Amino acid sequence: MIRGTIFDIKKYAIHDGPGIRTTVFFKGCPLRCRWCHNPEGQSSKPEMFVRPSRCLKECSECLSVCEREAISRTEISPVIDRERCNSCGKCAEVCPAEAIEVVGRQMSVQEVMAEVEKDMIFHDESGGGVTFSGGEPLLQPVFLSTLLEKSKEKDIHTTVDTSGYASFEIMEEIAKNVDLFLYDLKIMDEKKHKEYTGKSNKVIL
Repeated sequence: MIRGTIFDIKKYAIHDGPGIRTTVFFKGCPLRCRWCHNPEGQSSKPEMFVRPSRCLKECSECLSVCEREAISRTEISPVIDRERCNSCGKCAEVCPAEAIEVVGRQMSVQEVMAEVEKDMIFHDESGGGVTFSGGEPLLQPVFLSTLLEKSKEKDIHTTVDTSGYASFEIMEEIAKNVDLFLYDLKIMDEKKHKEYTGKSNKVIL
């Protein structure tokens, strides 16, 4: 069974291609753009995410269940030591205010498609479809390619939102089932591209 790592599935998206769309956010990206809108999508592994505004100041449930002692408290919220944390999710399970959550989960192609197909009535009425975004979806080419194939079997319009950081062979393979590319070209100048994203843009160009 083919599985991949995603960090969100957004329903009723209207800015990720034509019409009303279901946007599937892949976890993991080779770039580290300073202005990244989805920093939780950079790492390919599940991570613990803290929302300080939700934290209950008198609560210490998360500290009591962390076997690796990776959580400490400040006056504002819990702080997670990323070196110690193994993203087991126990702290998120016991948090009564949902101030801590696991960002990123493994899903099968069938599980993702089941969510996408729930929205087909909106896709059909609005000229929408499914958008695969991230992170960088091309970082999981087999998972992406299979989702694209299954989408086309259902006659769902497909869009891939990408930085283009992948081999030409991967681009050529997935293009067979992509109706629209949203190609997020960062910076033309290679030196500046390295400075602001951490990578050369030669592969992208």
